[in-house]
Amino acid sequence: MNFIGLKKGKGEQSAVGGEVTSKPKKSRKKLWIVLAIIFALILLGAGAIYAYYRGVFSKNYSGSSPFLKMLAGDKNVALKGEGDGRINILLLGYGGANHPGGNLTDTIQVLSINPQDNTAAMLSIPRDLYVTMKTPSFGGKINEVYDVGNKQTKNGGGDLIKQEVGTILDLPIHYFVAVDFSGFKKAIDAVGGIDVTVDKDLYDPLYPADDMIHYAPFKITAGEHHMDGTTALKYARSRETTSDFDRSLRQQKVLAAFKSKVMSSGTLDNPTKVIALVNVLGSSVKTDLSLDEIKSLATIVKKIDTTKIVSKVLDNSATGPLVSDSSSGTFYLKTKTGNWKDVQKIAHEIFSDPYLQREAANVEIVNASKIVSAGNDLASTLKSYGYNIVDVQVAKTSQATTQIIDYSAGAKKYTLQFLAKRLNATVSQKTKPTDSMFDLQIILGTDNKEVYAKGQSL
Repeated sequence: MNFIGLKKGKGEQSAVGGEVTSKPKKSRKKLWIVLAIIFALILLGAGAIYAYYRGVFSKNYSGSSPFLKMLAGDKNVALKGEGDGRINILLLGYGGANHPGGNLTDTIQVLSINPQDNTAAMLSIPRDLYVTMKTPSFGGKINEVYDVGNKQTKNGGGDLIKQEVGTILDLPIHYFVAVDFSGFKKAIDAVGGIDVTVDKDLYDPLYPADDMIHYAPFKITAGEHHMDGTTALKYARSRETTSDFDRSLRQQKVLAAFKSKVMSSGTLDNPTKVIALVNVLGSSVKTDLSLDEIKSLATIVKKIDTTKIVSKVLDNSATGPLVSDSSSGTFYLKTKTGNWKDVQKIAHEIFSDPYLQREAANVEIVNASKIVSAGNDLASTLKSYGYNIVDVQVAKTSQATTQIIDYSAGAKKYTLQFLAKRLNATVSQKTKPTDSMFDLQIILGTDNKEVYAKGQSL
């Protein structure tokens, strides 16, 4: 086993290249092992009283996860819509002090946990994604939103970027966690480093040095490695010679290794180790998760097999939803369609709502909108969101308002609620015909004409 970044024994060689004096590109390379944030927070929660004095916790303005509220004993919690059956956490990584643009969140990822079957999925949002907002007025890269919110809004940057990402993905974002580079490196060191299996050789000659002026080439060979915090960060942060997909896989490896080390080393049961972690993380972590929510989340996260986390990156590949645009003189990533519809399909596909899946309602669509393609378009979108659309028909006459007929006698209440909200539809109950296989019937009215005519998200 190679020991990277630690004191070398006789005959061992470091896998980290020395610093050279040539200047790197101006683009910032501030990427973060954001999945490990959740486990760091679990540790942080064990020393919560102390952490309060370090400015870690902030108020949650958008509303907590209904599932975590139910775990805490609140039996009157209602799901607001699709996605509330999951626990959706926005993970933010930023350079922090001594980094150019240190307040820009150059890693933005959504970690979504399905507490029904203890699985998780991750969606990476590129820092160069172009977004616009009305309040506060803003048009630019999404990695600026957190900083804008901290400077210009009462509720802060975490709340603002949660709202923006929620709009983009058409899903509720329940929490945010923001961590800077130094905190993660120290956390790895505080648990004595982590053991990671490197799948293939990695060499990045353009990895930025600490002064953000020179290069500090990074090299690591395939095989088993024991990594300290600095090496673990470089391993997951490097992207100059690899793809975003490769980097996401490396981040998952580091997360799994960190979790394994924490759980096997008895850190949670050792007050000295907990206090050490709180000391190094307190000034580097910001979140609107409460102490009770962290405790409840810990019970769920421990059961998740991190090697099976679904990972997806919004990109500008031939099959991706984004396209590069430098027409303004600044490089941006924008949607190919001019709206968020394709992005939202991807999000709903990997973040499918467990209540929707559990009900598995059979849904028929009757197109009474006067738009020939509307029924099939709606069916395609809803199928990607996890709805079981079993038939599409065309009505003989049009109908002004969209209506949903419930043949399930209320048995498919979540599916009915989600659809009624999404389509702004009226609901009526009818007795199910003996020869019918449908639980719900959507009669699509002309009131949705503008939605389909402009290709907007449903």
